[in-house]
Amino acid sequence: MSLSTRKSIQGFTVIELIISMTVGFSSLHLAIVSGESLLSNNRLTVTANRIIHDLYIARSTAILENTRIALRKTGDQWEQGWIVFEDSNNNAIHDANERLLRHRQALSSGLTLRGNRPVKDYISYNGRGMSRRVSGSMQAGTLLLCDKVGASNSEHARAIIISSSGRPRVSRSYADLKSRSCGLAQ
Repeated sequence: MSLSTRKSIQGFTVIELIISMTVGFSSLHLAIVSGESLLSNNRLTVTANRIIHDLYIARSTAILENTRIALRKTGDQWEQGWIVFEDSNNNAIHDANERLLRHRQALSSGLTLRGNRPVKDYISYNGRGMSRRVSGSMQAGTLLLCDKVGASNSEHARAIIISSSGRPRVSRSYADLKSRSCGLAQ
């Protein structure tokens, strides 16, 4: 081989190969982390929308039928599932003679859903669509939906807020999440 042919067949040096592989692996890592964040965010949004949907079903049914409708957790925590039912005797417990409107199974693994004191166990709507406790007092509260990372930022948590009028809404704002803990009911 001539000298000119040998110069045109040059390859990478070990250093160039290591730098190229480092840049490639770093880019791949960023893409994976970004994808995981996107999936987590999507899972939280879909779950929050399901909860809001059930709250609106309960509230609108209570108004349309002028009756008491309740949501109650089916386990120790809300993430274990909940039911929506007609609460004709106003005790926030689903009795055998009361109509079951909806039964939600447990949330996906890695998600928690906790209520603060007013909505720790149940949410109940009267015939005017107002959220009221069994005692008749106003029931405004917050359900906190978190993924495994927690409420450290709005990418990993949603606050489902039930206002004093009974209307639910979802919030990602830091102000609504800052004083709440994903692991503990308040």
